[in-house]
Amino acid sequence: MTARRIGVVLLGCVMAGACDAGRTPQEFDLGMQSLQAGNYAEAYCRWKPLAERGYAEAQYNIGWLYANGNGLAVDIGQALDWWMKAAAQGHADAQFAVGLAYTTGDGIKADLDEAVKWYLAAARQGHQDAREILLRLNGDPTMNLFEKHPELVHESWFGWAAVINNDRINVRAGPGTEHEIVAQMEKGSAVRVIGQRGDWYMVVMPPFKEGRTAWIFKTLVSDADR
Repeated sequence: MTARRIGVVLLGCVMAGACDAGRTPQEFDLGMQSLQAGNYAEAYCRWKPLAERGYAEAQYNIGWLYANGNGLAVDIGQALDWWMKAAAQGHADAQFAVGLAYTTGDGIKADLDEAVKWYLAAARQGHQDAREILLRLNGDPTMNLFEKHPELVHESWFGWAAVINNDRINVRAGPGTEHEIVAQMEKGSAVRVIGQRGDWYMVVMPPFKEGRTAWIFKTLVSDADR
């Protein structure tokens, strides 16, 4: 950080009167108001004492100040450090941010297995973007997501509900007509789509508790909510 930027941050702290470690988490809202007004240094100084005392929401948002260079020099290492602190406390957005960092290799060595660990943590708390990324990864033949996390087949949040829209269809062992037919399904039958490879959907077949997976050509199923 340059000397000028340090001076801006310190001046913001003095003006805000926010570098008192005795502040309560209510100070976080004032920091958010400062952020929305473009007063990044003031937001930082209101949040920093909270973050140092372990307030996860402040830790997560300070991470973004560093990541975006808002009132601070861009420092991905610092951003990750704060996100990690919040993620370890179960903060779903921070867990997702850590997962993205491990996916892109921005500021840290790329590690897709480690990324998936954090995406799973966020997804199990209802983080929709994490769920979508995991669903896309399950269609990647190089990832083998189910081999490493077979428990996903039994997690109802993973994937989306669909129904067969043709009178009678073939269900195959793999994504293509060269794979053997493992079952046939009637129109209106329910499946859960849990991955895609090309024009083929990987699905969980009923009864869902058994966790049997197969492949169906994507035009043969429709979103159950439509």
